[in-house]
Order: sequence, then structure tokens, then C-alpha cells
Amino acid sequence: MTMQRFLLASLLATPVLAQTPADTAVVIPDIEVRGARFSGLSIKSGVSALRVEHNLSGLPSTAADVFRQIPSVVTDIEGGVTYRGSNRVGMLINGVPYGLLEEYGGDVLIQLPAMFFDRISMGTYPAITVVPDGAAGALDLESSERGDSPFSVTLGAGWHERYNVGAALNLHPGKFHINAKYNYRKEYRARTFSKLTENQANETLMNNNASARPDVHVADLRIGYDLSPKDRITVGGLYHLMDYSRYGRIDNQVFNLKGEQMKHVLRNRYNDQRQEAYAAEARWRHSFSEANGFHALFNYNNFAYDEDNDYKNENPRNETIVAEDNQFIDQTKRNYYWSMGYDYSAEDWDIRVGYIGRARDEDYVSIANDKKEEGFVLNPAKSYRYAYNRYLNLLYASVGKRWGDFGVELGAQAEFNRSGMDGVYHSRFHLYPRARLSYEVSESGAFSLSYQQRVIRPTGAYLCSFLDNSDATHIIQGNPDLKDEFIHQVELGYQLSVPRFRLTPAVYYRNRSNRIMEVASQVEEETVWRRVNMGHSRTVGADLSGSWNPARFLTIGFSGDLYRDEIDGRTVGYGERKSLLCWDVKGNVNLRLTPTTEVQIDGFYISDQLTPQGEIGSHYSVNAGLSQYLLDRKLRLNLSVNNIFDSLEEVTVIDTPDLRMTQRRNRDPRVAWLTLTYNI
Repeated sequence: MTMQRFLLASLLATPVLAQTPADTAVVIPDIEVRGARFSGLSIKSGVSALRVEHNLSGLPSTAADVFRQIPSVVTDIEGGVTYRGSNRVGMLINGVPYGLLEEYGGDVLIQLPAMFFDRISMGTYPAITVVPDGAAGALDLESSERGDSPFSVTLGAGWHERYNVGAALNLHPGKFHINAKYNYRKEYRARTFSKLTENQANETLMNNNASARPDVHVADLRIGYDLSPKDRITVGGLYHLMDYSRYGRIDNQVFNLKGEQMKHVLRNRYNDQRQEAYAAEARWRHSFSEANGFHALFNYNNFAYDEDNDYKNENPRNETIVAEDNQFIDQTKRNYYWSMGYDYSAEDWDIRVGYIGRARDEDYVSIANDKKEEGFVLNPAKSYRYAYNRYLNLLYASVGKRWGDFGVELGAQAEFNRSGMDGVYHSRFHLYPRARLSYEVSESGAFSLSYQQRVIRPTGAYLCSFLDNSDATHIIQGNPDLKDEFIHQVELGYQLSVPRFRLTPAVYYRNRSNRIMEVASQVEEETVWRRVNMGHSRTVGADLSGSWNPARFLTIGFSGDLYRDEIDGRTVGYGERKSLLCWDVKGNVNLRLTPTTEVQIDGFYISDQLTPQGEIGSHYSVNAGLSQYLLDRKLRLNLSVNNIFDSLEEVTVIDTPDLRMTQRRNRDPRVAWLTLTYNI
């Protein structure tokens, strides 16, 4: 253990975020810096962007794993994303919100192949053309053109029965621009889970060691056509399918206060799950001049969730089945997104005006049955359905002006929102103001000060009033009284870019009203989680990222985030206002051993995190990657090892006067991948 801590400390004392690839540029107003080609991360105007193919340890991993390479972004064991202490980050694919990345988003992200995406970016101050969803900014997964190669194919294999195959096509015949990609991923996935729950009456111990074999298909096709030198139309679509079967053996034991066993049941869960999404999209861009243009977009994306559960309760003494039940869940979300806007830039002016429209139709049905002598009989208490609709119209406008080294942007998004559950609708109007000041102090450095207001909207699944007990390890109770959460965010940042060195410090303040958080309560022998509004809370923090390229063959960097998180649980009966100083650090070292051999070592450490009723324990990870290029760099062999020390176990502690719970969860330990990519 001493050696592990020494290696982690040594790594974090040096680096993370490597310099910008040579074919991209970091830009502060009128400043351009180019860096090392192989490192993968760039920062420009408050946007941290990662080129996935240049990240050696994350290339064969999942989207959730690669997110951890971005400054101040962390992901948990279930794929949940947290940025600067907020676990409600706006999630987009090519700038568009998808139902695929909502309440089941974590399950998708821990399986979604990272190599399918070309660039993953995190924006603290997203453009006014983007919806203001998410507490601390927007995370965008971008699938676009991949380099200059007209065709590439990737084959990969890893420990724990892992396989990956992908292909990318990039052609430009005449006036056409054709981009197509496909990726298939398969693996054997194991999960360990234990939970000790204590209340004033008894003690419950649950263990669940589950395994699954997910198959993931994801494909994307885009065809662009130049109508004229000033007009391009693009049509395309995206398809995603995740299908897996899972078996879990849930061991439940209940003890009285004397330590005597009162109940012992083995609950076997046979689970089949299918998540399917597809999208169709059309875009048009007309350029009046190099800096002025009109754009229009329409996107339809459909998400379908199908889950079948078969439960058998077993007597551990004689291994007989004492009870059987089942549950079937079908959910469909139809999302419509359209926008149009006009951009005008002339001399020192920058003007943007436009409109965004969104519509959602969501249907959910859950049917549960208990086995009786006459067969399976409907259980009305566990069966429910709902229909949720939301319609949103948003007008936006912003004006920017520069006076020499000083610049200012003022803007606002005006929104009319109408939503309803089962035909009962509510309407509201809201204005989201924003402003940004910038000052270039030298050719290599600039300050920026920004303010924006954002929102977190509950989904239909969070607003329904029923109890979802399909997963005994995480039983969820809906809350129809849940309100939108509004966020005011202020950030002061500085960016220094000089040859071979970059430093980007920032301080930020976030004020939340109606903060949405999940709390647990004990209902008989079960722990039930429910999302509630926690009143007002504040977060104050600072983060810093930097990189140093002391030699052509070496890039080192670092990233850190320190913030004071505050939760006011008094509005829902959880004692006094709580606060905790939280932090995370990341490190990354990139070496070019030869002109065709590259090595990357990276790691992170996350401190204890605050929850309404307790804390989530600290954890860390160290990863490594090696790339070897052959055949005049047309063939690339990539070897990576993730979570080398099996150190990602998450421990959650809840400590209230009426409930104490210690929950441990973990997934597969270290994973190694060998990936081959050939570019024509």
C-alpha cells in the first residue's frame, strides 16, 4: 500500500492536462498557442476540449472514463457526472439535448465507447445558442470528421471478456461531405454491492454481487452538400442500442437490537434490459460573408427503455423458492428540438439573435405481478403509468463589443415553458440573463469575468408519484412537488499562454434555489430514495489547470479543484445547514520515447463529498497507456491499463438521528485493453 501511495503522490505532484494537439489552437482574444500533438486537451474561452484519439489511456475506455481527463470533472461508479461539485451537468450530443443522456444517462455512459466521439468538451460559459440546462455548464459529446483519413478501422480486446470494433468513413466527393461511423462494444461486467442499515428497531444487511453482459451498438451518418459557395445543408442520424441480461443474487438479513437474526431471504433477480435510441437531423448554414451567417437546425430523437425482471425469493436453509414475482417496464421519450439564428460580426461588434424550440412526449408503464396458486396476478400497488409532456420556446439575443484590449458581452434567453403530468399543465415564463467581460493584459494573458443563470428541470420519472422498486439496491420514490432548480453562477478567470507553458486559474461562486438532491429514508425494511428541493445553497471554489512542455518529447501538467459545498437540509427536516471543503486533483505525464512510440500515465484523487445526510468517501485511480505507430503511422497499436490499483470503490455513509447506513459499491477491478487502428 505504501508503494501505491508513493506512485499516486508522485504522479499528482507533477501533471495532468497535457498541452494542445498541434493541429488545434488555444485562443485568448488575439492570442494563439500551439502545443504538443499527442496530449489531447485544449482550453479556449472557458471550454475544456479533449480529443479522444490523442488520449492514450482513455481511447479504448468508455465515455464516463474519459470524462475524468477533463479539469474538475469526476464520474462515479455508476457513470454519474459531477463538475465543480455539481452533479447536474447539462449533457449534449453535437450541441443537442438527447433523452438518451437523462435519467438512465449514467448506465449509458459507463458502456458508451469513448472512441466513437472525436471531441468531448466541457463549457463553463456555453454559447447563448445552447439551452441553459445544467447547474455548472454543458458537457458536449461531438461526433464529426475524423482527421484526413478517408477510412479507418479499429479492433480491440481486453480483460474480462471485453471486445470492441469500430470503423469511420470520411469522404468529400465533389460538393458532398460524407461522414459515417460505427462502433460495437461487448464485455462481461461484474458489480459488488453491500449495505448495512441501522435504525431504532433493527439492523439490515444486504449484499448483491451482480454480473451482466452488455452489447452496445452506436452508429452515426452525416451527409453534407454545398448548395453554393455560401450554403451547406447536412442531413444525418444517430443510432444507439444497449442490450444486456443481468443476474443478481441479493442476500437480505434482518437482525434485532440484540444481534439475533429475525429474517434471512435470498432474492434472485433475473434482469433483461434494452435501451434503444435513434435520431434524425437536418442542418442548414448560409454565410452572407466570412463572419456573418444564418443557421437552422431540426432534430428528432427517440429513446425507448424496456426492462423485464423476474424475481425468486429463496429460503437459504433448504434452497427452496418461497415466492415469485415479476415486473415489466416500458418507457418511450420523443424529443423534438429546432433552432434558427443569425450571427453578425463586423469590426469590433458581435451580435447573435435566434430562437430555440423543444417539445417532449414521454410515456411510462410499469406492470408488476405476484405468483399465486392460479398463476401470476397483477399487483396494483406496484403497477403504475404516467404521461408527461413539456413544451419550451426560447428567444435569445446577445451583443458583444471590443474596445482595444477590453471586451464586453451582454445577453439574455427568454423562455416560455409549459409542462404537464397526465394532462394537468403548468406554464411559466423565465428570463436567463448573462454577461461577460474580458481584458487582455498582454500578448500572452487575459482576464475574464462572467455571470449567467441556468436551470435544472426534473424529468417525468422524477415527478411521478409512484415507487420504483425494480432495483432493490436503489428503490426510488417520485416527487410530484419537485420544482425547477435555478442557479446563479459567477466566475473570474485568467489564462496565461506562453511557449511551452499554460496556466488557467479561476474562482467561481454558485447560488442555487430549490436545489434538487436525493435523500434516503427507511420504510419498513427498505431504504427508499426520494428527490427533494433543499432550499438555498452556495458553493464557492477555485480551480487551476496547467501544462508544461519542457522538451519536445515530454508534456506534464496538473489540474485541481477546491470548493466549499453547502447544503441546507433544514427545509426537509435534516438538521442544520451543512458544509464541507471538497477537492480533487489530477495528474498526467506524456512521453514520446521515439518518433513512433508514446506513453501516457495519468491519475486522479477525489476527496470526501458532501450529501444531504452524510458523505461519500474519497477514492482515486491511476491509469497508463502506450501507443506504437507502424507502417508510416497508418497502423496504431494502443495498450492501456485502467484503475491499476483497483481503488475506485465508493463508500457512502448516511448518519441521521433515525437512520445510519454504510453502502459500498464497486465494479470490475483493473482493466487492460489492446487496440489496433488502421488508417487508409
